[in-house]
Amino acid sequence: MSVYILKKVLPKPVVMFFYSIIFILALISSSGLINTVLRSYENPQNLGDIAVKLQYFTEHKDDYDAIFLGASTTYQEVIPKVFDESISANGKNIKSFNFGIMAANVAELDFYLQKILALNPAKLKWIFLDCLVNEFHEIAPTSARNVYWHTLPQTIDNFQLIANSNYSLKEKIGGFYANSISFIYRSLGIGYFSNFWQQIDEKQLPDGIQKIASTDKMLEESGYYAMDWMQNSEAWKKTFQTKYLQNYQKRLEQAKLGDSEQNNTSTLPLNDYGIKIIQQIISRIEDFGKTSKNKVDAIFFIPPILEADVDHSAIMKAYELGYIPTLFAFNNPNTFANFYELDYRSDGRHLNHKGAKEFTLALAEKFSQHLHKSQEVFSKTYSKA
Repeated sequence: MSVYILKKVLPKPVVMFFYSIIFILALISSSGLINTVLRSYENPQNLGDIAVKLQYFTEHKDDYDAIFLGASTTYQEVIPKVFDESISANGKNIKSFNFGIMAANVAELDFYLQKILALNPAKLKWIFLDCLVNEFHEIAPTSARNVYWHTLPQTIDNFQLIANSNYSLKEKIGGFYANSISFIYRSLGIGYFSNFWQQIDEKQLPDGIQKIASTDKMLEESGYYAMDWMQNSEAWKKTFQTKYLQNYQKRLEQAKLGDSEQNNTSTLPLNDYGIKIIQQIISRIEDFGKTSKNKVDAIFFIPPILEADVDHSAIMKAYELGYIPTLFAFNNPNTFANFYELDYRSDGRHLNHKGAKEFTLALAEKFSQHLHKSQEVFSKTYSKA
């Protein structure tokens, strides 16, 4: 009766529109339920080097004491072998793995953190985090990589980041649209079968987004891969020198003089949703530590990069508020001047292999000092007890 009345009252095109909406919602809901139940697609193999890292770490998860989780500034700048050797020289044996992911934002990192913790690594004690909270525009929203991590919670987190940012309305709409497409593809299960048709066209990628030349080399280096080793790295270096070098040098001089230009152009308001996601990440790690045999510490770090290029205000604010327990920051070009010299850099955002070695040694030194102080505090507390 109700259907009959609906047809009588409303024009046929309107009725058909409502039927279409109902059909689409039912399709998405049923597909989402199927994707949840069918565990065979839990780890698709069409994620490029991410799939290689995830598979390798799954098979060797109990070998590692520490992991580095971050974007390209982790992937291409933290060398586990150098880090482990430096820590060993200071009397502490550690084996680490670089789980850096190109251009990953904080919501995507949170997704892979959950997958890593779900593996229950037996020896894991430290998780080093380099979080980008102002990157949420998807370059290829229908690619298998972006489809895979767009679960409902992660998509909502990205929506909140977009809404909370100071980007223009046009940029926000573009961000909402791209993330919606990724979520819909995941809900429909399209991305899981994209081995056949969803390969990213490298010609469509913007300048600076490159692929690694050898996954074998990446695994030999425990997940690290230098900017120098990337495909077409020499061409990109020339592009940087001809198009972006002058602008980088100008921003560097402003930062050295204490010019707060980068603070005035922050894309994040003071009370930013990124802080909430950072708290969420820390809570996940703390909860894992309570259920595992070992206490796991979250250690945040900021690589040598100008604030004008990457906004770390959310991380700094979270640290000031006491949410972040430990932070190693290398984003002051006066304190760490050598990292910002051209001899150590591939471009404005990334160090070259030479710079990565020096940065890793500096990071290891900071961590060794942290371990020493922690041991002193523990000894004093134990002696008083």
